[in-house]
Amino acid sequence: QFNGTVLVAERGKVIYKKGIGLANMEWDIPNQPDTKFRLGSITKQFTSMLILQLVDQGKLKLDGKITDYLPDYPKKTGDRITFHDLLTHTSGIPGYTEFPRFFQDMSRDPSTPDSFVKLFADSALLFEPGSKFSYSNSGYFLLGFLIEKITGKPYEQVLRENILTPLNMASTGYDHHGTILKKRAGAYEKEGSGFRNAAYLDMSLPYSAGSLYST
Repeated sequence: QFNGTVLVAERGKVIYKKGIGLANMEWDIPNQPDTKFRLGSITKQFTSMLILQLVDQGKLKLDGKITDYLPDYPKKTGDRITFHDLLTHTSGIPGYTEFPRFFQDMSRDPSTPDSFVKLFADSALLFEPGSKFSYSNSGYFLLGFLIEKITGKPYEQVLRENILTPLNMASTGYDHHGTILKKRAGAYEKEGSGFRNAAYLDMSLPYSAGSLYST
């Protein structure tokens, strides 16, 4: 049932790599080892690395509060939530992908980080920050916005300058729907025993929580 690409390395040596299934199911184009896929939430690992680079540079502190860097963020929650809480999904901020009718009513419309953060900034916390774990796309979206505020650069530019270019990750980037991207796989959803084309999702919404592609 697997459809994708596999690479296995042992002690730094690639011992197996193969594309399995189809990158485009309508044209029967097979997956290859260099097929580009949407990474979804693996994007969060890149975002957390950017945050820790800023910690290393002395530009923020893990125990710093949201309002230390975003003075306009609601103080009733922003004064209590730390970067560590955001990184570890213990902030209590409800995930926007769980909002009622998010995928039906909001997921197709482009937004800016500034305006999108306002959709969940006033939400009541699910619990006291640091007391529980609850996976939150909102928390990682907010981390991307904080990266922009602290560096004065777009998230995508910081990502490219601090990770992708230094590591020569030429097949990885921010997924823009309008860009002609060679060897990009189509997007599909399981439907029973088969597949269907995935619904359109504007990639300004996954943002720093899920908008990267890679091989």
